[in-house]
Amino acid sequence: MGGVVVIGAGVGGCYAAFRLVTGSRNVTLYESGYRAGGRIRSVPVRGGGWAELGAMRLNREAAPVMALLNHLGLADSLTPFPFGRPENFVEARGKLLRQRDFANTVRIPYAVRRRSRETNADGLTLEAVESAVPGFERLRETYHRAVRERRPAEAASARARYRSARGTALVRGEPLEKVSWPRVLAAALDREALRLVADTGGYDVHAGGAAEWIDVLFHTPPRAEYVTLAGGMESLPRALHSAFEAAGGRTRWGRRLCRIAFADRVGGPYELTFALEDRTGRDTGRRERVRAGTVILALPQDALRRIRTEPGIFGPCWHDDLEAVEPVRAAKLFLAYDEPWWRGCGVETGRSTTDLPLRQLWYAPGGASRLLLAAYPSGPSAAFWDRFGAGPSYHVPGGADTFGGGPPAPAAAVAHAHRLLCHMHRVRARPPVAACRQDWGRPPHPAAWHIWRTGRATEEVAARMRAPAPGGALYVVSDCWTADPGSIPGTLGCAEQVLREHLALPRPPWPS
Repeated sequence: MGGVVVIGAGVGGCYAAFRLVTGSRNVTLYESGYRAGGRIRSVPVRGGGWAELGAMRLNREAAPVMALLNHLGLADSLTPFPFGRPENFVEARGKLLRQRDFANTVRIPYAVRRRSRETNADGLTLEAVESAVPGFERLRETYHRAVRERRPAEAASARARYRSARGTALVRGEPLEKVSWPRVLAAALDREALRLVADTGGYDVHAGGAAEWIDVLFHTPPRAEYVTLAGGMESLPRALHSAFEAAGGRTRWGRRLCRIAFADRVGGPYELTFALEDRTGRDTGRRERVRAGTVILALPQDALRRIRTEPGIFGPCWHDDLEAVEPVRAAKLFLAYDEPWWRGCGVETGRSTTDLPLRQLWYAPGGASRLLLAAYPSGPSAAFWDRFGAGPSYHVPGGADTFGGGPPAPAAAVAHAHRLLCHMHRVRARPPVAACRQDWGRPPHPAAWHIWRTGRATEEVAARMRAPAPGGALYVVSDCWTADPGSIPGTLGCAEQVLREHLALPRPPWPS
């Protein structure tokens, strides 16, 4: 009865289970699927490398994550993950440019005025942020320099000054906390600059809260060094799960939590009802009931919504807090070619962006030299590809085993993406030999990540979501209600707060 049950074998659930079992707790991990990782999924590519269907990269400055990787023996597998490079392309308004061309406003197809910082999507975004929070860039530089040089007092001071400036910031007379991100952009940029950001930034401009998005920018280093794992990003949750089981933890696969009730009395132990599912996700009709003294729900918003509960399980703010974030859809289409034809265009790695439905594409991601992340639309842009959802999957004789078990892609979507790629690069390339596609926004995956809705008291909501059952022993570990939604550091940080604040675990035994 005194055991801990963790629901969900994503990176947050595996981390919480691992930390608890090494802290001498009796822990059982339940997962509706049959693998550890959740929205981190790495598909092997024949010939080497990975198609990262979920998370692709980490920021080296995320010290707690780097320390964890070192503890798990994964630090040596860190490898550079190139982002935007000067030779990468930007295709917009029918004109093909290189990233380096944005240093010269005469060459770009947007009537934007000359600016002191770079006239690209990142530079214009920073201009809007600086307009909303004067001194933002200087404080951000000071904070990250102090972090790199291990001066915690100076970093804390810079962060406190930023928080003060953010707290008093006004956008056209309205407090920043009550303003959406599009309104911040519109307050600082003219129509052509707004269009440039929307067309070439790679991601659709989201309608979430501006203050929360600016917080994410503040905590992202100005010149971030991104890395990935040579064994695939999924090697992180797999290593956590293996360490959990090696320490005596138990895993029950194919069990989806469908109901929470009190076992004896309000505030007492819980009775959990699980639906048993097969490897295709089909409900077998069988049910399993388990009693638990402590429950950790390591689940995203939609999975939490679908759990039936007895009255009194959650506090009075539960439903409102659950809806404080909104889902963002994103899809990835990977194409494997018999040769990396883009090298003939002067590009080997990194990211290109476009106003075409591809939105952004990555060359040779995950160490796979013949692979393109050919389309990565998010938000409303992802809906364009719905028209290709029906019909046969793409198939080339001999190419079926290129992706080791990756979800197939519709043949019509592959053909259209290939045409757009050829148009964008001004080349004629042979069709791909294989394809795979993941849509984080259509059943059974309702979202790629989440954003805070405008005007929510995010710190208060996040604290209540971590412990949503006053007087009970039920907690939530999730990437959704964090300062950096959708990220691995945000997820692990949320787990640490629950473990230390509510379950009395000490700091991790590894230095950070």
